[in-house]
Amino acid sequence: MFRTLLSSTVRSIQLKPVISTLSTTIPSITSIPTVSYFSTSPINYKTNTSTRTKENVHDLTTFLTLIGRNSIEYKDLFEDDLNKFLSTTSAQMKNMGIDTRARRYLLRWRHKFLNDLEPLREHKLGKKRNGGERKAKTVIAKRQALERLEEKEKWAQEELEAEKRGERLF
Repeated sequence: MFRTLLSSTVRSIQLKPVISTLSTTIPSITSIPTVSYFSTSPINYKTNTSTRTKENVHDLTTFLTLIGRNSIEYKDLFEDDLNKFLSTTSAQMKNMGIDTRARRYLLRWRHKFLNDLEPLREHKLGKKRNGGERKAKTVIAKRQALERLEEKEKWAQEELEAEKRGERLF
């Protein structure tokens, strides 16, 4: 018993200097410098430098031709007046007979134009592949089934012709 007590005290005496030297070499958490990764460079604050901006568009015809999608057809509804177009609400456009897709497109561009967010350009309509996202699986399955059927009919026709020529004996 005395031996175990003695060995434990010796062990603790030997560890104390090691722990004290370690604590002086490890820096404390508060002394580690922090680095900020935020930038205040002018790159973050881009401005619209295009010629197709609010300052360069003075009539409705120019505006509608720049945004594209055949929007020029609505010029007569606004009497070729840019201010009338800019003050027209969505409900008024609906009463004028502008369909939903075109109306939303015009309103989106009106907002971008008033706030000078983006140069005026045409946003192309997306093209559906395989009948659109919802129908894609069925359209692909039908196409593959038709291809297999055509291949089967072609093979049957070739076999029939080969049999007529006498190349196949059944």
